[in-house]
Amino acid sequence: MVYLLLLSVPFLNTATVKAQGGSKIDILHANNLHAERKNGEDIQRLKGSVVFKQNEVTMHCDSAILYSVRNAVEAYGHIDINQNDTLHIYGELLNYDGQTKYAIMRQHVRMTDRQMTLTTDRLDYDFANKEALYTTGGNIVDEQNKLTSVIGYYFSETRNMFFKKNVVLVNPKFVMKCDTLQYNIISHKSIFHGPTTIKGEKDFIYCESGWYNTVTNKAKFGRNAYLETDKQLLYGDSMFYDRKNGFGRALYNVRLIDTTEKLIVTGQYAEHYGSIKKTFITDQVFVTKGLKKDSIFMTADTIWAMYDSTGKYRIIKGYYHAKVYNKGFQASADSMVYSAVDSTLDMRTRPVMWFDNNQASGKRILIHTIHNKIDKVYIYQDAFLASQEDSVRYSQIKGRNMTGYFSMNELYRIDVDGNSESMYYVRDEKKAYIGMNKIVSSDIVIHVKNRKITRINFIRDPDANMIPMKDVNPYEARLPGFAWYGKDRPDSKEDLLRPFEKIKIKAGSEIFGE
Repeated sequence: MVYLLLLSVPFLNTATVKAQGGSKIDILHANNLHAERKNGEDIQRLKGSVVFKQNEVTMHCDSAILYSVRNAVEAYGHIDINQNDTLHIYGELLNYDGQTKYAIMRQHVRMTDRQMTLTTDRLDYDFANKEALYTTGGNIVDEQNKLTSVIGYYFSETRNMFFKKNVVLVNPKFVMKCDTLQYNIISHKSIFHGPTTIKGEKDFIYCESGWYNTVTNKAKFGRNAYLETDKQLLYGDSMFYDRKNGFGRALYNVRLIDTTEKLIVTGQYAEHYGSIKKTFITDQVFVTKGLKKDSIFMTADTIWAMYDSTGKYRIIKGYYHAKVYNKGFQASADSMVYSAVDSTLDMRTRPVMWFDNNQASGKRILIHTIHNKIDKVYIYQDAFLASQEDSVRYSQIKGRNMTGYFSMNELYRIDVDGNSESMYYVRDEKKAYIGMNKIVSSDIVIHVKNRKITRINFIRDPDANMIPMKDVNPYEARLPGFAWYGKDRPDSKEDLLRPFEKIKIKAGSEIFGE
């Protein structure tokens, strides 16, 4: 990128002028030389193919004035400063103070070396401290990048460059905009401060501090950082991004936001795989589906957010200690999958679901929702539905499979498929218990209204028996497989945040590979 030069001012042929504050200035050539006094000062006017030399720097120009006593040069027209044949500075006007070794080049200034070209209207160079500066806007171009800024600094000792105000870096793969940018020529690392945006073809990054390596395309971002890819935003206190591999990592206060699906996932650690459009989030994970009062809230030790095979619909997979809370229902399992294709929650490995005073369990529970309200519930293998009547009494239904139908989160029908059994308490109009109805049938259809069983249809081979209350022992009135998991039922979305065993995350250089 930007390199700066040593300006020097030479002398004529073998003629030498004593420089009071600097080295000797040799004038190597001029078509015309005229000595005179101007304002009481001895000067030399040089015209035509003027060449000066000072140490390793050679300067060409159309004409110049050499101020011998104060060791200064003014140069005009087609100025070319050459340092060791590797760096050139071109311009139309030059003021050089040989005592302070400070040079000012103006008008159509262009500086080139083997790697980059800088253009600006004015370039200042301090030879004593080996520092360069432009303050009227500059444009730097190398093989891959084009950078513009209002102010630019170059420190040749450390090979560091600093740019300020309206900094724009254009790369074939991205465009970076920031207020302050530091760039090192050797490491190819850009360090930015203040509001910064990096826009690529398929991603957008915002942060207020960080670094970017233009060779490896790896970066680290901090302070209000987020990564936008496709339909989602990924936030984190600290982020690492490998653009080449499309891999991102976020650490602490992580948020994944999908505005299309109205989905928010939070946690303390995340990894994003852009090539397969998957995001992994763990440590204090919390999922919000929907942005209104009927939102579905979920948690698990680990969440994977991805898309289905069409790339259109969001899939959320939760592993270990998965729990769900919604105003109309709650659930827990060891694993769960939410699919936006048909708005279903697939709960597996010890799944349990609660709604009203009911508890459903089985080998697998599939919850179908519409606008975050229950529409249907499918319970597969060893399906069991228990309703808590009071502190010791439970009505129960079991079968091979079971389907529950809902309207506005209210259960109105249950289909029990295969090996159906039921035990439910019967009450009179004053809600006093009058007995227990025990039924065995191949298949049963149960109709429910206002949370009460109103009608039962026996499909095949029914065997029904009403047991008087005096003969019912509520502690023994249990179908095989009965268990009540009420202590595991989340009472609110805040209840989902009860801490699980945390995954320890390594921080610092081990995370970001620095």
